[in-house]
Amino acid sequence: MAEFKYAMELSHPDFPAPDVIAEEYDPESIYVSGLPFWQEQQFFTKGGGVIPWKHETDRACRKLAKHMTNLAESMEADLKTHKKPSPVTVRDALGIFLSILFWSNHRPVQLNNLMEQVKTLEMKPLNLDERLEYVLNRGNTFLGFRQLNELMLEQRKLIAKK
Repeated sequence: MAEFKYAMELSHPDFPAPDVIAEEYDPESIYVSGLPFWQEQQFFTKGGGVIPWKHETDRACRKLAKHMTNLAESMEADLKTHKKPSPVTVRDALGIFLSILFWSNHRPVQLNNLMEQVKTLEMKPLNLDERLEYVLNRGNTFLGFRQLNELMLEQRKLIAKK
């Protein structure tokens, strides 16, 4: 059993490699809880995977949005009881947003130099740079959660318009 490491393109301090055995996961899965960017990992390390940013992008984004709804409900329930959401839940939610953001621009998520990558996206919410930075730093707070929800909603509206 080898220790899981993200591909270089997916290295980012806010997304440490989870303690998992990658061989146990279905290579066709669009979403794997606790392991954001599963499809990108396969693409960057093996040249494979489903490649949802090229094939059936809208369908893949809708699937992720459903998972995001469940995560948002869980986070909101925690915040209402004045508890911080679990780091895994926050990371999954951020991962889903970034996946939808990049996939809707027909690109795989690339976390190295994330802010530079984000600037090159054509379809994105207004003032994404500052807002994303805020969410990355405060995703487990009520205001960070609200901002993430707003970003998600705006990106879904942009997808629907195209």
